[in-house]
Amino acid sequence: MALHETHKYDDIIDMPHHVSRRHPQMSRRQRAAQFMPFAALTGYERVIEQAACDAEAAVARADAVGDTDFGA
Repeated sequence: MALHETHKYDDIIDMPHHVSRRHPQMSRRQRAAQFMPFAALTGYERVIEQAACDAEAAVARADAVGDTDFGA
């Protein structure tokens, strides 16, 4: 795929950057906070850890009893 030179934005490319009079510029800290990851599923990791612990405990109980059919 060849790149083609375009002049679509020649009319605006050298214009000064717009600065709003109504909305003050955000600090870097505030801007960074908008893009920080967040915990959408609060407590999900805890549930997964508990499920893993329960599974390990079930395997240990089955081993202690001498279960050899592996749940089949």
